[in-house]
Amino acid sequence: MELKDEIGQFAVRIKKMLPQVQSEDLTRNALVMPFIQILGFDPSEVQSEAVLDFGVKKSKKVDYTIMKDGEPTILVECKHHNDNLDIHDSRLSKYFRKTKAKYGLLTNGLVYRFYTEKMVRSKKNQEPLFEFKITDTKAATIAKMIEEHKDYFNVDHKATLAS
Repeated sequence: MELKDEIGQFAVRIKKMLPQVQSEDLTRNALVMPFIQILGFDPSEVQSEAVLDFGVKKSKKVDYTIMKDGEPTILVECKHHNDNLDIHDSRLSKYFRKTKAKYGLLTNGLVYRFYTEKMVRSKKNQEPLFEFKITDTKAATIAKMIEEHKDYFNVDHKATLAS
Protein backbone atom coordinates (compact mmCIF):
# COMPACT_ATOMS: atom_id res chain seq x y z
CA MET A 1 0.00 0.00 0.00
CA GLU A 2 1.27 3.48 -0.82
CA LEU A 3 2.19 5.89 1.97
CA LYS A 4 -0.58 8.34 1.02
CA ASP A 5 -3.18 5.56 1.17
CA GLU A 6 -1.99 4.41 4.60
CA ILE A 7 -2.09 7.98 5.90
CA GLY A 8 -5.56 8.54 4.44
CA GLN A 9 -6.93 5.39 6.05
CA PHE A 10 -5.27 6.29 9.35
CA ALA A 11 -6.81 9.80 9.32
CA VAL A 12 -10.27 8.25 8.90
CA ARG A 13 -9.62 5.85 11.82
CA ILE A 14 -8.42 8.74 14.01
CA LYS A 15 -11.64 10.68 13.49
CA LYS A 16 -13.65 7.64 14.59
CA MET A 17 -11.56 6.79 17.67
CA LEU A 18 -10.87 10.32 18.94
CA PRO A 19 -13.81 10.44 21.40
CA GLN A 20 -12.36 7.41 23.23
CA VAL A 21 -8.83 8.85 23.46
CA GLN A 22 -9.09 10.49 26.87
CA SER A 23 -5.48 10.63 28.09
CA GLU A 24 -1.96 11.42 26.94
CA ASP A 25 -1.09 7.74 27.28
CA LEU A 26 -3.95 6.76 24.96
CA THR A 27 -2.91 9.51 22.54
CA ARG A 28 0.58 8.04 22.48
CA ASN A 29 -0.57 4.45 21.95
CA ALA A 30 -3.61 4.94 19.69
CA LEU A 31 -2.53 7.91 17.58
CA VAL A 32 1.25 8.37 17.64
CA MET A 33 2.68 4.83 17.66
CA PRO A 34 0.57 3.72 14.66
CA PHE A 35 1.80 6.80 12.76
CA ILE A 36 5.42 5.94 13.61
CA GLN A 37 4.76 2.50 12.12
CA ILE A 38 3.23 4.08 9.00
CA LEU A 39 6.49 6.02 8.61
CA GLY A 40 8.19 2.65 8.33
CA PHE A 41 9.67 2.13 11.76
CA ASP A 42 9.35 -1.28 13.38
CA PRO A 43 8.20 -1.25 17.03
CA SER A 44 11.47 -3.01 17.93
CA GLU A 45 13.30 0.20 16.89
CA VAL A 46 11.18 2.33 19.21
CA GLN A 47 12.10 2.72 22.87
CA SER A 48 9.23 3.92 25.03
CA GLU A 49 9.81 6.43 27.82
CA ALA A 50 13.61 6.55 27.67
CA VAL A 51 14.99 8.27 30.77
CA LEU A 52 17.35 11.21 30.32
CA ASP A 53 19.36 12.30 33.34
CA PHE A 54 19.39 16.04 33.96
CA GLY A 55 21.16 15.84 37.32
CA VAL A 56 20.02 15.17 40.88
CA LYS A 57 16.32 14.26 40.90
CA LYS A 58 15.83 15.78 37.45
CA SER A 59 15.35 12.78 35.22
CA LYS A 60 12.95 13.25 32.33
CA LYS A 61 11.30 10.70 30.06
CA VAL A 62 11.16 11.05 26.29
CA ASP A 63 7.90 9.50 25.11
CA TYR A 64 9.50 7.60 22.23
CA THR A 65 13.07 7.31 21.04
CA ILE A 66 13.66 5.73 17.65
CA MET A 67 16.95 3.90 17.82
CA LYS A 68 19.57 2.90 15.27
CA ASP A 69 22.60 0.83 16.22
CA GLY A 70 21.85 1.40 19.91
CA GLU A 71 21.84 5.19 19.55
CA PRO A 72 18.85 7.55 19.62
CA THR A 73 18.10 8.86 16.13
CA ILE A 74 14.69 10.50 16.48
CA LEU A 75 13.11 11.86 19.66
CA VAL A 76 9.32 11.88 19.80
CA GLU A 77 7.54 14.05 22.36
CA CYS A 78 3.80 13.36 22.64
CA LYS A 79 1.05 15.41 24.22
CA HIS A 80 -2.68 14.86 24.66
CA HIS A 81 -4.61 15.44 21.44
CA ASN A 82 -6.31 18.51 22.96
CA ASP A 83 -3.00 20.14 23.96
CA ASN A 84 -1.62 23.15 22.10
CA LEU A 85 1.89 22.24 20.96
CA ASP A 86 3.16 25.82 21.05
CA ILE A 87 3.74 25.67 24.80
CA HIS A 88 5.80 22.46 24.49
CA ASP A 89 8.33 23.45 21.78
CA SER A 90 11.17 24.03 24.25
CA ARG A 91 11.00 20.47 25.58
CA LEU A 92 12.71 18.98 22.54
CA SER A 93 15.68 21.34 22.83
CA LYS A 94 16.27 20.14 26.40
CA TYR A 95 16.17 16.53 25.28
CA PHE A 96 18.58 17.12 22.41
CA ARG A 97 21.22 18.35 24.85
CA LYS A 98 21.22 14.94 26.53
CA THR A 99 21.27 12.68 23.45
CA LYS A 100 22.97 12.24 20.10
CA ALA A 101 19.61 12.33 18.30
CA LYS A 102 19.53 14.41 15.13
CA TYR A 103 15.78 14.64 14.56
CA GLY A 104 12.67 15.29 16.56
CA LEU A 105 8.93 15.02 16.34
CA LEU A 106 6.55 16.98 18.55
CA THR A 107 2.96 15.81 18.28
CA ASN A 108 -0.39 15.62 19.94
CA GLY A 109 -1.43 12.80 17.63
CA LEU A 110 -3.25 15.24 15.34
CA VAL A 111 -0.61 17.90 14.65
CA TYR A 112 2.86 16.64 13.71
CA ARG A 113 5.89 18.95 13.83
CA PHE A 114 9.16 17.62 12.46
CA TYR A 115 12.47 19.20 13.53
CA THR A 116 16.18 18.74 12.97
CA GLU A 117 18.56 18.91 15.90
CA LYS A 118 20.17 22.06 14.48
CA MET A 119 16.80 23.82 14.26
CA VAL A 120 15.93 23.00 17.85
CA ARG A 121 19.32 23.98 19.24
CA SER A 122 19.21 27.30 17.41
CA LYS A 123 18.00 30.04 19.73
CA LYS A 124 16.57 32.12 16.89
CA ASN A 125 14.73 29.54 14.80
CA GLN A 126 12.62 26.84 16.38
CA GLU A 127 10.19 26.60 13.48
CA PRO A 128 9.63 23.01 12.40
CA LEU A 129 11.03 21.63 9.17
CA PHE A 130 7.41 20.90 8.29
CA GLU A 131 4.10 20.55 10.08
CA PHE A 132 0.68 19.16 9.28
CA LYS A 133 -2.60 18.24 10.93
CA ILE A 134 -3.32 14.67 9.96
CA THR A 135 -7.12 15.07 9.98
CA ASP A 136 -7.14 18.33 7.98
CA THR A 137 -4.30 17.90 5.48
CA LYS A 138 -4.73 15.77 2.36
CA ALA A 139 -2.98 12.43 2.69
CA ALA A 140 -1.16 12.97 -0.61
CA THR A 141 0.23 16.29 0.68
CA ILE A 142 1.44 14.67 3.90
CA ALA A 143 3.01 11.79 1.95
CA LYS A 144 4.74 14.27 -0.36
CA MET A 145 6.19 16.23 2.60
CA ILE A 146 7.44 13.03 4.20
CA GLU A 147 8.91 11.76 0.92
CA GLU A 148 10.66 15.10 0.31
CA HIS A 149 12.29 14.89 3.73
CA LYS A 150 12.77 11.12 3.96
CA ASP A 151 16.52 11.44 4.44
CA TYR A 152 15.93 13.23 7.73
CA PHE A 153 13.94 10.37 9.20
CA ASN A 154 15.38 7.31 7.46
CA VAL A 155 17.04 4.86 9.82
CA ASP A 156 17.76 2.42 6.97
CA HIS A 157 15.54 -0.41 8.16
CA LYS A 158 12.28 -0.21 6.23
CA ALA A 159 11.62 0.47 2.57
CA THR A 160 8.53 2.62 3.19
CA LEU A 161 10.49 5.89 3.23
CA ALA A 162 13.65 4.70 1.54
CA SER A 163 12.06 3.70 -1.74
